[in-house]
Amino acid sequence: MRLRYSQLTKATVGDVVCLPGKLELAGKEFSGDIGQVATWRENMLARGLQGVVAYEGGCPRGFAEFLPVETAPAPIVAPGAAVLLCYHWAGTRAEDPEHLTQEKRLVRETLRSADSAGFSGMATLGWDHPTHFPISLLGELGFAEVAREQSIALMWKPFHASAPIPRLAQVNHSAADLSREGLLAVDVGYSTRCPYSIHHTTRLEGMLKAHPCREHIRYTAHVIDTRVQALTVRPSPCDWWWVRFNGEMIDYFLSREKLKEEIARHLTR
Repeated sequence: MRLRYSQLTKATVGDVVCLPGKLELAGKEFSGDIGQVATWRENMLARGLQGVVAYEGGCPRGFAEFLPVETAPAPIVAPGAAVLLCYHWAGTRAEDPEHLTQEKRLVRETLRSADSAGFSGMATLGWDHPTHFPISLLGELGFAEVAREQSIALMWKPFHASAPIPRLAQVNHSAADLSREGLLAVDVGYSTRCPYSIHHTTRLEGMLKAHPCREHIRYTAHVIDTRVQALTVRPSPCDWWWVRFNGEMIDYFLSREKLKEEIARHLTR
């Protein structure tokens, strides 16, 4: 496999594989305005967004991106550091060994870029998951786990010994619980930088609006696209993609039928 890597710039940002018309979205149906995924990246280029795009035979296959911590929409405090936000290799199944092999190469390229740009190190959030931002993959690249909240870990790779160890921002958000009032409070955190986040949030919102007991549901969506938003809406565990039903964490990836069951379960309490 012959790959070519290009820096993420105004000229290449349109080749991010999670944008409309690109490989990751091919043949899939999405709810909501997926065009926001491109808008977010175009806006963030002016705030220091950097990274790489991988091509195979001229076709975009993957990307990895990072921002200075001062503008990164993540609850991470790490003066002088870069924050690795997203990386993805498209066109292979997540469980295919080639998938993680290529994602590891993408992250390695961003480490080189961030080090060359003078950042003190790179921080990111790793998941206790085999294929989705896996902690194990980051560990193989030299990241160390410096903090943990349930299934999500703050991972850190310094570029020089004197770099201060990062920390997670203080938790300052608790989802509403209206069960004593006979109501269901639904709190959602999402970001327009991800088509799947837009899709699942739009799908859930549509289900709640059409629900026969919708007068008993109080829905609040928290967009987490900027640094200020990430620090203002800071739940635990620490990420930008979450759902709470009366304060209880709900799996964001549930099927429509499972979501209906969860809504019914909470409404009958």
